[in-house]
Amino acid sequence: MSAARLERDAILAATTADAVRRKHGGHDPMSLAHRIAAALNAPDMTTQILTASTFFWMTALTADGDIVVANNYGLGFIPDRVNLPEPVHMATTDQTIPAAERARWATYPVAALLGWAAHHGTVLRAVFATADQFSGIDPGASKKVIEPADIPASGKMQGRSRLQVVAPALASQLATVSDLSLVDMVPPAPVDATPPDDQSAKLWFEAFKPLTWSSSDREQLHLARFVDYVAHARDLALYHAHNAVHAEAQRAAVADWLYWNHLAGLVIDALAESAPVS
Repeated sequence: MSAARLERDAILAATTADAVRRKHGGHDPMSLAHRIAAALNAPDMTTQILTASTFFWMTALTADGDIVVANNYGLGFIPDRVNLPEPVHMATTDQTIPAAERARWATYPVAALLGWAAHHGTVLRAVFATADQFSGIDPGASKKVIEPADIPASGKMQGRSRLQVVAPALASQLATVSDLSLVDMVPPAPVDATPPDDQSAKLWFEAFKPLTWSSSDREQLHLARFVDYVAHARDLALYHAHNAVHAEAQRAAVADWLYWNHLAGLVIDALAESAPVS
């Protein structure tokens, strides 16, 4: 290869690297992806139920410098304490990808990362996860193991709430609503004012069971149970939206209802579109 060709390639590589850094506010994308992956594994980003059900995230950096995340539960599921920074994409919430295709990724975060990259005409450069999360998995890209020493005590990140991630238009609408009009964002309260029994843990673990199976349709079985969990979470949020004493709590409950309602529609559509034709 000529010296001139080497020089042109070096200039192109440097220009590309500069463009990628500008995309991420001047930060090195590999380091940024590593920090985000570590934060998602922080102890305050999980709960006892999530830990017991082996819920986990995987983070990827694409050849184009995009950072994308996925987890092994449902479609668009984000724990309520997790914020995702602005440049981060969530694979299963990408509405440019058919719901049926995203349904096939359920319970398989690596499939979601690879599928998202393929849809956007790129490939994965690196995938980040802990050693346990990588067990038995070939991500098709360089493995970047998150060591225990890398994980911060707090994974709280500035960024978008789960509603902003899955339904940005709804989140923007909610932000403009006054405290007095919050109740107008949700359906009327049920006639029966009795608080619904909290069956969240039971329904969550029912959705978890298919993750332990080797069935070829485990993603369908998981989503069919996950939608029951989502519907129940939506009912609980509706009750709290109508019975919260303080405006801050009511706004949070309304945001929860909007999130779970959007997720219910997403999962139901995915199940319908991916159902086998009889």
